[in-house]
Amino acid sequence: MAKQIFINLPVKDLNKSIAFFTTLGFTFNPQFTNEEAACMIIGENIYAMLLTEKRFKDFTKKDIADSTKTTEVLIAIDAESREQVIEMVEAAISAGGSKYMDAADHGWMYQHSFADLDGHQWEVLYMDESKIPPDFNSKETTKKTTITIEALINAPIEKIWDYWTNPEHITHWNFASDDWCAPAATNDLNVGGKFSYRMESKDGGMGFDFVGTYTDVQLHKTIAYTLEDDRNVKVDFVKEGDHYKVIESFEAEQTNPIELQQHGWQAILNNFKQHVESN
Repeated sequence: MAKQIFINLPVKDLNKSIAFFTTLGFTFNPQFTNEEAACMIIGENIYAMLLTEKRFKDFTKKDIADSTKTTEVLIAIDAESREQVIEMVEAAISAGGSKYMDAADHGWMYQHSFADLDGHQWEVLYMDESKIPPDFNSKETTKKTTITIEALINAPIEKIWDYWTNPEHITHWNFASDDWCAPAATNDLNVGGKFSYRMESKDGGMGFDFVGTYTDVQLHKTIAYTLEDDRNVKVDFVKEGDHYKVIESFEAEQTNPIELQQHGWQAILNNFKQHVESN
C-alpha cells in the first residue's frame, strides 16, 4: 500500500502559483522545491507537485490539457468546518482564482469549488459523518435527482429531429468539449430499440459507450429512454414562435456533483444547437 500520494499539476507561472496557494494557507516542502517544481503540502503524506509546463512534459508523452477549457482532473480536499470551506473558496477568488460551481449543501456534506490560476478544479468539502442517512448506499432508497437543460434552436422541426436521431449527424455534436469526439454511433429509433454512441478524448486516453433503450418515441414531439444504469431520460421538442426548444430531463448519477453533470450535458446540447444552426 502506498505511504504517500503526490498529485502532479502543470502550471504556467510557478511563482504566481506558489503565492496563490500560500494565500489559501498551504505550505511547501523546500527540500523538493526549486525553479521548476514546488512541493505543496495538502495533508499528512499528501502533496501536490506544481510543475512548470516544461518540466511536466518530461513525465508524459501526451499533450498538456488546457484546463481552462477541459477537465483533466478534479481534486477534492476536506475542511474542518463549513465555514472553512467558504473561507478557502473566497480566498481563492480574491487571490485570482474563480468559482466554477455553486455551493452544494447535502445536509451531511457541504461542498464548494474553485479553479486555480491554471484552471485546475478544486473541490473543498466538509463532511459530518454522523449525519449520513442510514440508507445512503441503498440503491432502492436513494432518491434520484432530475436535472433539466434546454436550448432554443432556430430551425424547422424536421431538421432538428433528423440531426438529433441520425448517426451521421450525432457523431458531429455528441461531445462536451473540443478535445473529445464521437467517432461512432448506432441508433434504432423505436420503442424497445437501442442506441450506442461512442465518446472518446481525441488523444485516446479516455472513452466510453453511451448506451440506452427507447421507452417512448413520438415523431417530432418526444423521445424517452433508459440508460444502462437504469436512469431515465426524456427529450421534448416544443415549438416557440419560429423556433423550437429542446428540453432534456435526465436523472443524475450518484458519483459526480450535480453542477458538473448539468454543465456537461448542457455543453453537448449547445454543440447540437450549433451544429443544427450552422449546417
